[in-house]
Amino acid sequence: MFGKFSRKNDGPHDGAPAVAASDPLAGAQLGGRIILERLLGTMKDERGVHVESLATALGALAGRACQIAALQGLNSGAAEYQGLSVMTVGGANGDEYYVGDAINRPLAESKYSVWGLVAGAANQHGGQVPDLNELFRHSVSTLGGADFGVPRFAPGTNASGTPRSYLVLWDSLQPSVRQAAPHPEQWPVAYGIAIQNLFAMAKGHFDLGVLTRVVMDSAIATSKLKLPLQAAASSGASATPGG
Repeated sequence: MFGKFSRKNDGPHDGAPAVAASDPLAGAQLGGRIILERLLGTMKDERGVHVESLATALGALAGRACQIAALQGLNSGAAEYQGLSVMTVGGANGDEYYVGDAINRPLAESKYSVWGLVAGAANQHGGQVPDLNELFRHSVSTLGGADFGVPRFAPGTNASGTPRSYLVLWDSLQPSVRQAAPHPEQWPVAYGIAIQNLFAMAKGHFDLGVLTRVVMDSAIATSKLKLPLQAAASSGASATPGG
């Protein structure tokens, strides 16, 4: 599974035509194409693109998008978030984490959740997806510890960074994502679609079941990680639900 692939000439490109304007996912689909194209360019070296690193980065950014969508939905009183909540808990390592069903909605429970898009693509291309409940149990069991946010790669493989480290890519991608998909609720969908497109490129060369675990281990971790106030504010969402 460890390895790289080179970008193909028929890969996604910035400014590629969106699907029909009547499609409610048009903006997210265009955003997903742009995200993958940008990351393929950013993470490419002379050997190509390291797929485990790209999957980790996309998962991390998808989790960040879920957190922002949830906070924005709660702050705005969006109908989709009625009755849902988020609370802050502290970890033994000094970090703070968001937990609650509001973040789980775009992450794993809504119609176009990150999990739904990623697992669906893996299944479509013959991958055996991991158990979602186990993924969440693993995240909870490691919260605040050294293993929190460390994706479980195939033996002998890894990524060049951690999910947390890849969050530095958020600000450089966000202007293009926001232009294609203006509403924060679309951002997790855009990242989920970017991962679907990665899986379509990687099928037959990588174990998509393992890549799904890498993506979701990363996404669940960063969806919980509470970033500094200024980082959340720069993304267009209040760091305190209801604030």
